[in-house]
Amino acid sequence: MKASYRWLRELLPDLNASPDEVAERLTHAGIEVEGRHEYGKGTEECLVVKVTAIRPHPSKSGLRLVTVEREAGKTQEVVCGAPNVPEPGGLVVLAPLGVHLPAKGLTIAPRAIGGVNSEGMLCSESELGLSEEHGGIIILPSGLAEPGTPLATAVPNARDTVFEIGLTPNRPDC
Repeated sequence: MKASYRWLRELLPDLNASPDEVAERLTHAGIEVEGRHEYGKGTEECLVVKVTAIRPHPSKSGLRLVTVEREAGKTQEVVCGAPNVPEPGGLVVLAPLGVHLPAKGLTIAPRAIGGVNSEGMLCSESELGLSEEHGGIIILPSGLAEPGTPLATAVPNARDTVFEIGLTPNRPDC
């Protein structure tokens, strides 16, 4: 059986224990926690950004240069190969330089792609460890947050721990 830490907190609003403490308490109560999976690790450092311009890559077909607004008046350019980049005004998720994405074991560093410097990466759900979906980048609802807002603040549900609990037939109460 799987149980979400967020879900447990909704059921038990006074629960102030960390995921590690919850796993330990469940185990001490005779409920075996076989594993834990963290989803959305790294979302604290990723930012909501607004697409301001899109143009084809000058030397690599299939790639585009996407200009995004990180905060009012501050833009940067990212090389992107995703097929679903929204029109200017759309909100997406940026992993800025230096951010580590544990789901892929990747630290974002400056890269020259076809002679063009990319200053970060626009992220898919799989790159953030939110799901296995990797067919395109995350497109956020319009008006969700201002550019520069950390993704974990804009979408608090983006981060969770899921416990894998081993239940035996003699514990129907669980």
